[in-house]
Amino acid sequence: MFGLFAVASMRISLGMAITCMVNSTAFVRPSEVRISEISSNFTAEYPKCYRPVDASEAKRDGYGGHLLWSPSMQGLLFSASFWGGLMTTVFSGYLADRFGPKMIVMFAVIDMSIMSALGPFLAEQTYWAYFGTRVVLGMGEGFVIPCLNSLAVRWFPPNEKSTLGAIYTTGNQIAASLTSVLVAVLCTSPLGWPAIFYIHGIYGIIWSIIWKVFVSNTPSKNKWISKDEEEFIERKLATKKQSMTFNQNKVPWRKLVFGKVPGAVYGCQFAFNFSITLLQAFLPTYLKDHLLLPIHLNGIYTMIPFVAQFVLKIPLAMLSDFLKQRNLVDSNKAVKIFQGIGSFGIALSILALATIPSCERPYLALPILTAIGLSFSCAIPGFFTSTLSIAPPYTGTMSSIGRAYSTFANIFGSLLVSLIEYMNWPHKWIIIFSLASLLHVLSGVNFVLNGQAKVQSWVYRSSDEKGSIEKDIPDITKWEKGQSA
Repeated sequence: MFGLFAVASMRISLGMAITCMVNSTAFVRPSEVRISEISSNFTAEYPKCYRPVDASEAKRDGYGGHLLWSPSMQGLLFSASFWGGLMTTVFSGYLADRFGPKMIVMFAVIDMSIMSALGPFLAEQTYWAYFGTRVVLGMGEGFVIPCLNSLAVRWFPPNEKSTLGAIYTTGNQIAASLTSVLVAVLCTSPLGWPAIFYIHGIYGIIWSIIWKVFVSNTPSKNKWISKDEEEFIERKLATKKQSMTFNQNKVPWRKLVFGKVPGAVYGCQFAFNFSITLLQAFLPTYLKDHLLLPIHLNGIYTMIPFVAQFVLKIPLAMLSDFLKQRNLVDSNKAVKIFQGIGSFGIALSILALATIPSCERPYLALPILTAIGLSFSCAIPGFFTSTLSIAPPYTGTMSSIGRAYSTFANIFGSLLVSLIEYMNWPHKWIIIFSLASLLHVLSGVNFVLNGQAKVQSWVYRSSDEKGSIEKDIPDITKWEKGQSA
């Protein structure tokens, strides 16, 4: 959880920070209404709203940056870390499954911390120098999620995976929530926006040291747990046999890449990450430019979907595990139900965000952003649980493939916003949010039809083996019955 907080903070911080890094009045048309007046009196008194062109007013509202980066340049910059992640995520899970994830994660976070700390200096030099730091930062991030998922299946049994996923991924929501408020405060403080990146870099280094001391790849290599705990975990998971399965059998690449069940997971990952990019990278810009919120309100509005997700995701995950342990629903039905609610809930909510709030009634965005966050919570007992469950020995490998889909979604979202900004299309936010809504509908339908959480029959076979599953490999599909007994 604290590791994901460090990783997510170093990436997410740019979304809010860029609103006070760049000169927000250098690329806008003349204004008729002052943003300070609008932001202090949200009524229908102003039937038509415009952004300010006066630099002093923008600075007073917290947007007094000096970097001359156009909106299209800003959109392209958000894609930089995802290009870096694409270079490493495709093989990071395989390396984690093969050699162990501990040291890979540590060096990845150190890389991100150094790039975060270098960012402010290079941003003052040239745009492309800063762009380069974001690419290298993304290369480090590409290792993190596949490696953490690979580590998770070495320590936790199947009936705890929804709860596990909810707990350790809360770092993302904590990062998104606290970062938006922290950035809003620092932007208007004497320390300024560079302090944002220094703080996150220092935290990442401290966390890496703690990780090195206390974490191990498997329970048998951990010196901080008792022998009884080690034997209990090894007995439940048979991690040595899972590792032996990975090493002795060919990786079933065709099933992992093109299989119908993994494909349902990848589709949801693509849709969710497309929307996450919009929320983490572009929601502050939407709130600033479309709803004309000053930076202190921008920070509060931005954190709402992530706070809502944080509050509900663990209870929903526990509910899912409870229903499975009591045999009220099987694992396949559980992931379909929760994922269906999540996908269709986000589709409706994000479409409402595009059409209902305005600069005259920005408060209408509050319940909508809350609904988006609540819907996102369903992904943990939905497709994320499926990722951890359907192929235990290859979880890291499958996570890398899924992260590749996710990274393409991140890049697509960033470049789409940049392109629309460059083309100066009208109703740009309606176009962007409507596309996100459509992606969630399509991926949700596909997952309800094809998604599963049972271990697949091809997991414990080599790719060309047609015989039965080896007798000395445990039948993981029976673990759920044993856990509920």
